Amino acid sequence: MNISLTIILFSQGCALTNADWALDKNNWKSVSGYCFYMHRCLIFWSAQKKQKIIVSSSTKAEYYSLSYALHKVLWIHLFLTFLWLPIPTPFPLLCDNQSAIKLANSNTSSSQSKHIDVSYHFICEKIEDGIFETFWISTADMIADIFMKPLLFPVFSKHHLALGVVPLP
Repeated sequence: MNISLTIILFSQGCALTNADWALDKNNWKSVSGYCFYMHRCLIFWSAQKKQKIIVSSSTKAEYYSLSYALHKVLWIHLFLTFLWLPIPTPFPLLCDNQSAIKLANSNTSSSQSKHIDVSYHFICEKIEDGIFETFWISTADMIADIFMKPLLFPVFSKHHLALGVVPLP
């Protein structure tokens, strides 16, 4: 994603989603996280949300994370629409896994994806309807990483600043 597109997305609104595949070695469940921006302000986020099922690939973990975030963003989207507040349409969902984005934009089921629960394929319908659009963002720019795993200080500081978290005076 180029820098001008990132600026446009953050100025209007976007959601960033991420997953850490099989993070919990006790039960092999992946963990999701996301953050939602409107007009350059962090509106809400989720950190360390354990996924309900065990998945066999990072693509599926990221796809489920996209689905979790979409359900939350859909609620906010409807709420802001009810208040007559402007919201970008299609609303951008940013993910750092190109395979998950391809799966979300595919309206057909393959042998690798046909076992995914229908409730997670809800995302495909909303993308087809033009309510949401998925974009790839590099892992280096994935702000939601701060919710998922320990980061080196320079990366942590970059994401911390992007979240708008400031120290108390």
